Amino acid sequence: MTNAKTVSKFDAIATIKSIAVAVHSGHSAIEIINGKIDECKKNGLKFGKSVKTCVHRATLADSMNGLFKGISSKTVLNYITSIVGAVNDNIPFSFSASKGKAKGGANGDSTPATIDSIIAKVFSHKEFNATIKKIEETYNSKTEERTLAQCVQFYLESEGYKISE
Repeated sequence: MTNAKTVSKFDAIATIKSIAVAVHSGHSAIEIINGKIDECKKNGLKFGKSVKTCVHRATLADSMNGLFKGISSKTVLNYITSIVGAVNDNIPFSFSASKGKAKGGANGDSTPATIDSIIAKVFSHKEFNATIKKIEETYNSKTEERTLAQCVQFYLESEGYKISE
């Protein structure tokens, strides 16, 4: 008997780049993102602490920065942090993950945003119209009557969000 080496067909660089593309696609790609993260974990990929010492982290950072032109570097870093945490530490991927908590107080604005200002921000988002069409399809269901709030909740849950009431 000979000891045959197993050849892995896992392409870490391509997988990392595809994660970046999926994140760029937004919330509708959450299944793809989680699938690629699972693929990384299954194949033993681990991200190092720094882009200077880890080719995988450097590839992820380069891919994300190349795709997210015009997006704040802090947002991109939050996405990277969430991907690394999901792969290395089994923390569920989130578009809103960040390293620290927001700091309020004397130097920061500790006043919570009003619901109107939040809705206005969502209304002006580039994906608002497409998302509203999806929600309207749910709302216009002939089989059930739902309130607008129920339709939004149903849509968000169908996209993988956990809604607590």
